[in-house]
Amino acid sequence: MLPQPMRTSLAAALVVLSGSLHAQVSLDVPVDLTGTIDQRRVEGLAYPAEPTSAITVAGALVTGGYSWCTATSQADTITLHAEPGITTYSTGLKLRFQMPVELAGDLFIACEGLDPVPLRRADGLNAVPGQLTTGVIVEVLHAAGSFILMNRMERGCAPGFLPAHEHLCMQVQPTTGMTFHQAVNRCGDLGGKLCSWDDYIAACTALQGQLTGLFADWEWIDDSSNHQHGADAAGRYTCISQRNVSPIPTFTATVRCCYHPR
Repeated sequence: MLPQPMRTSLAAALVVLSGSLHAQVSLDVPVDLTGTIDQRRVEGLAYPAEPTSAITVAGALVTGGYSWCTATSQADTITLHAEPGITTYSTGLKLRFQMPVELAGDLFIACEGLDPVPLRRADGLNAVPGQLTTGVIVEVLHAAGSFILMNRMERGCAPGFLPAHEHLCMQVQPTTGMTFHQAVNRCGDLGGKLCSWDDYIAACTALQGQLTGLFADWEWIDDSSNHQHGADAAGRYTCISQRNVSPIPTFTATVRCCYHPR
């Protein structure tokens, strides 16, 4: 319904009905509605079909400016499909979607037809286990070339980790037979890091009876013990056991990751 009076002739308008209740309207001249405030409206328009179409009140207020997307995932990338489609990553673009699977670590988001961009938390870190679980509703904001995760930071430790204290979580089940660089990548993929020497002693002492495979092998830590070109491992016999070796692939050890909840 187009309330009257209306200066512009509708002779130049092409009205395409899309059903008995809604229609797509295309006008090649400006429309000036001069009725009272409560009359200045256009009713019966369908949701926009193109990125440049007008957004209805329902679209702007109810669906959040058409930011709701359907999500699929492959490896480390979450692909989002929006209606209407997103043609560019503009600063301030806010998108919401439901996680199709649980993911953590170094992740990317790609709107359908566009290249993937990094997904980071507001503190610049990767998402940790327990933040992006299957079915959780996720909100991201595009800024400075990345999508920023707007969901709350994690509280407590993620599944598979135990709290040594309020600001330190250690992984319960280690992974064996990894080189130093593989260990670094393993913890990064989980959104954590290798434990520092201080982290390891604190967590090992506090959680000694709850950690699987403790003292069964050397465990890589993020420390060099002031030895140039060396890598450190700890925990072979006690929490304070330590050795320094070359980080070349000849040497393997166990990796048990840490992270600091925020």
